[in-house]
Amino acid sequence: MTESLQSVGRGLRMVSGFYGILMIICGMAALAAPVVATLATTLVVGIALIAGGAVGLFASFQERSGNGRWLNVLWSLLAIGLGIWMVAQPGVGAVSLTLLLGAVLAARGITGLVLAFDSSFGSSRIWLGIGGLLSLILGGMVLFNLMDMVGWTIGTFVGVDFLITGITILLASMMGPRATA
Repeated sequence: MTESLQSVGRGLRMVSGFYGILMIICGMAALAAPVVATLATTLVVGIALIAGGAVGLFASFQERSGNGRWLNVLWSLLAIGLGIWMVAQPGVGAVSLTLLLGAVLAARGITGLVLAFDSSFGSSRIWLGIGGLLSLILGGMVLFNLMDMVGWTIGTFVGVDFLITGITILLASMMGPRATA
């Protein structure tokens, strides 16, 4: 039993290591070609919306009855329509995703700044304030320079995320505990 458990552990660590390396390569590629990565991300989001909408629509008709059923149908059709639109118009979809990213960053920044004034957070309030201010600045940069940032913002964020995730997974696979019985 010990031998098979150890071999499974080694196999999982190797797969995780290869996955980490693949994520690092994809992250570097996205950072090298952020416009391509932005358009690819827009297409993936569009396809995910279509798939999610189709599943939601199917699930809506599996329900017996109720008011929520028609709301679910409406949301599912909206997701399918938005997904088709993003796949058909990836450039315009990239503008929408970049606008959404800027709005989320700005909202997160405002939230962090508001929480920084809440005394219940004690000494961590300074970090909430600093994080909030940085997010607000990033959100403002995206929102006030939207058309200049559309081509590379999403791709750069995806590239950085892939790179960090890949490094983290690779390190975890190399440094994780050994499988023992």
